[in-house]
Amino acid sequence: MRPFFFSLFLFCVGSLSSSAVAQSTGNDVWTLQRCLEHALEHNLQLQQAELGVVRGVLAETSAKGAFLPNLNASSSYGVNIGQRIDPFTNQFASDAVQSSNYGMSSGLTLFNGFQNHLNLRRARLGLELAQTNVEIAQNNVALSLASAYLNVLFQKEFLTIAQLNAEATGRQVDRIQKLVNAGAAAESDLYDVLAQQAADQSSVVSAENGVTIAKLALAQLLQLSGDEADNLDVAPPSDDLLEATQLPLSADAAVAFALNAFPDMKAAELQVTDAYLGLDLAKAQRMPRITGSYSVGSGYSQNRQTLVSDPITQDVTIETVEGILVTTPVVTQEGEFATMSFQDQFTNNLNQSIFFSLSLPIFNGFGIETNIDRAEVDVLSAQLAKEQTSQSLTQTVEQSWADARAAQRTFEANDRALAAATLAMTNAEARFEAGAISALEYADVRTRLDNARINALRTQYDFVFKTRILDFYLGRPLSL
Repeated sequence: MRPFFFSLFLFCVGSLSSSAVAQSTGNDVWTLQRCLEHALEHNLQLQQAELGVVRGVLAETSAKGAFLPNLNASSSYGVNIGQRIDPFTNQFASDAVQSSNYGMSSGLTLFNGFQNHLNLRRARLGLELAQTNVEIAQNNVALSLASAYLNVLFQKEFLTIAQLNAEATGRQVDRIQKLVNAGAAAESDLYDVLAQQAADQSSVVSAENGVTIAKLALAQLLQLSGDEADNLDVAPPSDDLLEATQLPLSADAAVAFALNAFPDMKAAELQVTDAYLGLDLAKAQRMPRITGSYSVGSGYSQNRQTLVSDPITQDVTIETVEGILVTTPVVTQEGEFATMSFQDQFTNNLNQSIFFSLSLPIFNGFGIETNIDRAEVDVLSAQLAKEQTSQSLTQTVEQSWADARAAQRTFEANDRALAAATLAMTNAEARFEAGAISALEYADVRTRLDNARINALRTQYDFVFKTRILDFYLGRPLSL
């Protein structure tokens, strides 16, 4: 089953308007889904986690192979110089003799305290843990990208506000300039508005730099090249952003879901199980070990001779001391010998052996007992780590809910402040145009409105993001 965290692929997907993409000014518009797909393919941390899965598969294959007998072939060739007993003729040989040996052997562990079974279970557990680590890495990448993506949106909105302010101030400059030219306004008012215009232009430059830096951070997470980073842009959120944002009444549901479904908890549980398997393996070292082996071999020696022609004999009559005539065969020509052929020697020298061995550990310098004690400590450590993960995850979810609740209240307060500042600005514009207030007073109202806009925008994105993070812990399909 795909991890529920892949629902983050939907994060901001509902916000993507095709019209906004179509109206792009030539930049390469990236949706969050596209960002995630690109990062999941190129992120080095994720690639490292995926290599862990490959190692897990290899470890499982190796553990399965431990149940099978081994099979090995061997051969040797040598020249003996000097006197020795030839193993194939069982005779002394003092000449330089060439010889060779060939053999095959096989061995099988019949019993070793079920260590092979435990190792296989541990290898399968390790594979599952590696797959869980991939899910954790995917979540980390997704959360980092979501944060960077929303920061670009925020900086772009900040830039829009700065540009609107600069445009409004530009209109005021034109108006005051006309009034000054007509003698209906003091020149000092023009200087005040020009100073405000310079400040607004500086704010636009700062906002542009903020957008550039935010895009650079996102491009670095995506590991884009220079040209791709320069052309990077993100799709805007939907108009009903706040309507789609709802805060749960409490964090209890999110905590319960996270503790049951998050890969962090699954990984902690797998590590506890792995520690117990390690303890079982350490105890299995106390058990006897029974192995069986079989070997077959043959060899060849240049010194081994075979008769190739019979000796020639002739009957000879001799007289014994008793005066009796006896006829006996006498060898008149010795038989001829030659080195036995390789094929014949290979067949004649063929030998086989079957062995069974039993090994029982009695004392090995406290090694086994130390390994058992160490494994018991590992079990306790894994249990504490699981409890720590549970506490940390619970605290994180509860903190996320508290942050989202605080962000909601802060946004509502700043939204009310923005509404009041907007009314104050409308009134100040009318009074300024009527000459009832100075340019300095007008600029002060403008500053309060700018601050209210920035605070409302910042807290709006903060509230939306923190609520989406809480939805993330609830396993809900997320949208912006």
